[in-house]
Amino acid sequence: MPVLRRILLLVPIATLAACSVTASPYAASVDNIQVLRNASPVAVHVGTFTNDEADGDHTSVQLRANRMRSPVGDSFARYLLSAVQQEFGIAGVLSPDAKVVLSGVLLKNNVDAGIGTATGTISARFIVKRGADVRYDSVKSATTHWESSFAAAIAIPKATQEYPLVVQKLLASLYADPAFMKAIQ
Repeated sequence: MPVLRRILLLVPIATLAACSVTASPYAASVDNIQVLRNASPVAVHVGTFTNDEADGDHTSVQLRANRMRSPVGDSFARYLLSAVQQEFGIAGVLSPDAKVVLSGVLLKNNVDAGIGTATGTISARFIVKRGADVRYDSVKSATTHWESSFAAAIAIPKATQEYPLVVQKLLASLYADPAFMKAIQ
């Protein structure tokens, strides 16, 4: 009887371990917004953001036995697009009629919810065009580390909460590039 009881307890736990989880929604960074506001006068239209098929489709990220999915659309490229739109919109520099268009390609997107220390890494190519002229074309990357747990029930939710911070750091590195700021003005 004790063996049967243990099996009945482990079946739901094993089933939950293979579930899909959703990344936390993006929360715009106050620092990033301030940098954009200080760059005035700026008016930018946000174009398309796509996935680099060479590194996978970026529709989900493996988190131990789980898959983390984007809460925006069907990919993390759409998540990045939404993050850019949020920050540009709050900063008051987003304009659907702007002649300057920012687009991007998500190159790498990985979260390693390791035991002890977890790591999030993201890389994207950002392109700024004015008409047909490419004014900026550069790859930016960001990596963040945080404490993680042996227990997946703690490590997985923590990873989903940390993911937006990785994206904030990526966008901060973009906005800190003087060539990018010049290209959007």
